[in-house]
Amino acid sequence: MPIIRTDEDLKKLCEEIDSHGRFSLDLEFIPERTYEPEICLIQVSTDLDAYIIDPYDVHDMTEIWKRVADPNILKVLHAGDQDLDLMHLSCGLLPQNVFDTQIAAGFIGFGYPIGYGKLLNQLLNISLSKSESFTDWTNRPLTQSQIDYALDDVRHLLGLHDKLIEILDERQRKSWAIDECKRYTDPSYYEKDRGKDFMRIKGASSLSRRGLSVLKAICDWRHGEASRTNRPLKSIVADNVIFEFARHPPKNQAEIQRIRGIRPDQVKAFAPSILKAVEQGLALPESDWPVWPSSRIPSKREVLISDFLFTVLKVITFDLDVAAELVTTRSALEALVRLHFEGNLNTDKFALLQGWRNELVGDRLMQILQGAECKLQLKSKSHPISLEVNGKRIEH
Repeated sequence: MPIIRTDEDLKKLCEEIDSHGRFSLDLEFIPERTYEPEICLIQVSTDLDAYIIDPYDVHDMTEIWKRVADPNILKVLHAGDQDLDLMHLSCGLLPQNVFDTQIAAGFIGFGYPIGYGKLLNQLLNISLSKSESFTDWTNRPLTQSQIDYALDDVRHLLGLHDKLIEILDERQRKSWAIDECKRYTDPSYYEKDRGKDFMRIKGASSLSRRGLSVLKAICDWRHGEASRTNRPLKSIVADNVIFEFARHPPKNQAEIQRIRGIRPDQVKAFAPSILKAVEQGLALPESDWPVWPSSRIPSKREVLISDFLFTVLKVITFDLDVAAELVTTRSALEALVRLHFEGNLNTDKFALLQGWRNELVGDRLMQILQGAECKLQLKSKSHPISLEVNGKRIEH
């Protein structure tokens, strides 16, 4: 039963998952036609076989989602953020015991993020077809090429997991990868604050607070309309159009029609609602107008110090074969430097100074910030830069 189309077959698959205590998961979805992405296929593999669950035939996915949320069952995905977000959106359950092969690969010398096909080829010498990369997964019946492509996305994930665990164990980094995968078990990871979407409209930062108030009101209306009709946001009214409404608030339908980019059918359908949203934005008291987050420009001193710390970070991660992108970002280092010199650094809430990140590099960066002597020296080709902190060579 490579394609599961009945509740009875889904029940048998779930029993198979329970007996083995693990499975791999992947979703095929279409994001551009509906308000939220439409799940078109759910692919699962166990230690016995790979399967496709067709959500157009099996309408209740509760049992498979329960397995994703079961902490006693291991789930293996590659770049699982979107898939798990859709699963959480579908049922409200929180994923547990997740292993992401893309994250794990970043701890053993592969860049982050790395594609599934490339990782599979390099670790297991398996090549995947890309023939259906841009296929329409809503079409039925599925072609054999689509079926093979979808099954290939999951059939090798458990083997890839085992190989990654083997290497992580050898390098004593398994706990780092598992800790990082716990991001998927945090409820805040799936929280979406739609109320701040207006800040992502191109040009929003140039608006006055009054203009931001209008922009937010229109964006809130657009979200409501898109959700009600299950349509993509930009099919309601495009971003550049609602930005113009915020920049020059229309007073009547004629002024809406003069905005470049809005179609006659959109004017006919939405003009009254747009005018109402504009009125609501303008009617807010000034004290309630949105405030654009202040973007304090770091001083030359802060930039120089954070750049130096980033160099130290790159040296350490290079020697360890860990992707620096998994550890932290330049902006986070700038924040670390600023908060340290302001005396406002809360180490308990700064990710770089917690868990494996602190063990790997955070503690050393703090030593340097606190005045430890640091020496970088150009060396051999295999270890191009050596690092000493307080006269002690940092060996890995």
